[in-house]
Amino acid sequence: MPTRHPDTVPWVEERVDAVVALYQPTKAGEALLRSLDLRQMEGDPGFFGSYGFNEWAGVGEASPIGVMHELGHSYWGGFPVEGRPDLSWDIPADGGLSTAMQSYHQDILTFMAQPPDQFELLRQRLRNLPDISSENTEPVLHNLEADMAYNTAGSLNLVPPILRKYWISFLPAGRFDDWYGAAGWFQSLSPDEVSTAGKWLGFEHLDLRQYPSLDPATPPDEMILTARTVLATEEKERLRDLAYGFDLLIGDPQKEENFEFWRRYLRDKVTLYRDHPDYLAALSISRAGQLASALKFLAAEATGSPAQQAQHLADQLVNEPFLVNFLPVVDNDVLVELFSSGAALPEGKTLQATASFVERLKIFGAKVDSVLHTGRTDPSKGAAELEAFIAETGFDQKDDLRLFFDLFRDRNRTVAKNVTLALSDETVGGLMAPVPFQLRTYLEPSELLPKLGITSASTNTKALRVGIAVLIDEPSGNYQVDEPFLEALYQVMAERVENDALETARLILDSPFPLEGMILAQPEAAATIFSGDIEMALFLATNSDTLLASPWRIIYRLIKADPSLAAEVLAEFHRRGESSLVAESLAYLAYDKDRQGLSPQLPISLEQDGRFLSALLTIEGAPWLEARLGESVELFQQRVAAGEVSPDFLERYRETLEFAAAFLSGGETRTILTGVIRRAFGLS
Repeated sequence: MPTRHPDTVPWVEERVDAVVALYQPTKAGEALLRSLDLRQMEGDPGFFGSYGFNEWAGVGEASPIGVMHELGHSYWGGFPVEGRPDLSWDIPADGGLSTAMQSYHQDILTFMAQPPDQFELLRQRLRNLPDISSENTEPVLHNLEADMAYNTAGSLNLVPPILRKYWISFLPAGRFDDWYGAAGWFQSLSPDEVSTAGKWLGFEHLDLRQYPSLDPATPPDEMILTARTVLATEEKERLRDLAYGFDLLIGDPQKEENFEFWRRYLRDKVTLYRDHPDYLAALSISRAGQLASALKFLAAEATGSPAQQAQHLADQLVNEPFLVNFLPVVDNDVLVELFSSGAALPEGKTLQATASFVERLKIFGAKVDSVLHTGRTDPSKGAAELEAFIAETGFDQKDDLRLFFDLFRDRNRTVAKNVTLALSDETVGGLMAPVPFQLRTYLEPSELLPKLGITSASTNTKALRVGIAVLIDEPSGNYQVDEPFLEALYQVMAERVENDALETARLILDSPFPLEGMILAQPEAAATIFSGDIEMALFLATNSDTLLASPWRIIYRLIKADPSLAAEVLAEFHRRGESSLVAESLAYLAYDKDRQGLSPQLPISLEQDGRFLSALLTIEGAPWLEARLGESVELFQQRVAAGEVSPDFLERYRETLEFAAAFLSGGETRTILTGVIRRAFGLS
């Protein structure tokens, strides 16, 4: 065990008490957490960092998710990997990863490529992380290094089998048996309970739109009640820390201030004041009264127009100059009104972040008003003025541009949209890196894609490739915001397929195109692409992003779109020696029966699975299919024995295949196929 710093303060002990109460690790896990060198970063509430098991971790706030995240980073090295005495947590002399961490990373990537099973909700949550790809695996590796307790509510049962050997000493079986029960429990919560759960659990990040009515698990009744008690203590501590550390945050403007962090930080304090309105006033701290008064004003429900709210704020600033520290809390449209009105702001030292924010508002508020004034009557002239501002600012100044475009949109969304539409295509393309979210909230898919050169009629394939790459490589950071734009992209590609399927296939190959999404959204067009040329079909399957959609996942999606075509492609892969790919692809069907029973809305069809197997039988014959299924079964027997997949994998696999075969209309084919399946599984 590492040794905690001898000067560890009670504040740190209380933060560890909180995460232990929330995530409930094993006794050995709790002992490990209490041995780690965790430090309070006074005067730096934005600091959350860890330097590893034998070093120290620091946290700036009493935020259980953040505290557990940093302790999660420091966790690695506390326990041996179960069943793998050959793995060590020792860092090599060159400073690279330990053999145990290398193994963990590889097992994460293996998990991501495994067939959809009872852990698919977690996989999908990880696929939805911003900027994730086979060329950038860091988001998923980072998440599962530091956030496993947060993701799983501290339940080992929710940890994928292949990763359990790394966590079995730290996490107990937990309060949930499986992901679907856990998700059903989350769906059953009241809005207040959802809010509570979101303060310490990662379930809010699950995409449950295709699972509208899962059966809820029944964790202990006191789980939410305990969480509320613990979280209330932590929330009050954040208010207390603000009062104690406020003077440490005062200073001159700093160019490097992160506006978004400070806005979230200060808005969090307004929310906490609403939840605990009497707490600050009871503290015997010099700043507590001022803070309570300012937060009370900001916590009150806003009424009137933005101009009226700005005037009310200006009047209050005269009577309560201290309120100026909290300007980042105020909505953008009110801030622009305040600064454009020429209201005098109180002089003197303020929060560094607020000082920086005010400096930029003085510049950007005036520019926003100027561009809006010009663009209201002539969007093209407004666009020219905006382009001059962007050129002067520089595309690399992301924080400045984000602040400007947020103010611009919130001041007058209609004019902002018209001016943005009048910008040159080149400028819009350049803005996709610094303000991808803002552009997607300004413009509809039918407006943004043409600005990026993505149209069904485009003859400039080079520009089209660049546009697709920009759209994919510069996501908004929220997969649900991105989805309509991807759907529009798939529609464009489907229209292009009608004119030239082979050229469309080449476009897909030459860009970071989400092929799985295309198959799901435009199955007929996708099937046309795959059926046009077998060489191209094989390239498409093997050149998709291996982290997000492995070749066997592409085959799996193609089964639903066109089972006969999927069978032809898979058979061709085997002819070319890709027996492992064939075995993996067949096993992707394993949990289809179970998962379709959970939700008919999932893109699963046992009928299409049956047609796929029938097509393989027709193309290659019963002995071939029996041999291929046998190879797949043998592969997963080994994985079950190694604890890499669930113990019930083979049983679920056989059940799905037999049910799929039962849907076939031809009695003879059904009988032959059932016999093939049973022999492949060693049953007859």
